[in-house]
Amino acid sequence: MNQPLQALLGVMLLGWALPLRADSTQAYCQLSRHDHTLPVEAGPCNFSQRQGNASVMLNGIPYHFASDEQGKTYQRSASTEGIRFNREGEYTLTVLWRIGYACGEAIQKPVSAVFLNNTQPPRVDLAVGDQHVLLLRALSGSGARYTGQGVELWEHQGSTQIIWFGTKLTCTN
Repeated sequence: MNQPLQALLGVMLLGWALPLRADSTQAYCQLSRHDHTLPVEAGPCNFSQRQGNASVMLNGIPYHFASDEQGKTYQRSASTEGIRFNREGEYTLTVLWRIGYACGEAIQKPVSAVFLNNTQPPRVDLAVGDQHVLLLRALSGSGARYTGQGVELWEHQGSTQIIWFGTKLTCTN
């Protein structure tokens, strides 16, 4: 067997042996069925994408979007805030990206938020570790402030303060 052919076969075999990797992230999803008598489902979700194929896991239910079906069985649109998948006559699934915060030594778990400014009233899904709290927009002299039972997020003049059930965090994103 000649050397170029051996090299090609070696690369092909190595490619098959390597595990395929997907880009995965925690996100916040909103599922709106096109039967408007059904309520919108919303909450934390997992988003995964590999080679243009996307998968979303929301409330234990998987949603798959094959890249070769885009424009045929669904429409996909992306923005800086997330990705929207629309299956005409069925549902629209919106995946919103989480904003990560660095909160110093006060807390050892990841802190992140998704701002839901297109809802009425505006809200934020604040997560510390795997615990999520949905906060409502509150009155503020300046900045953006969201509150809930024992939890507050206040972005003001480039800094973020979070009160998480009695623990005060000063964070940056």
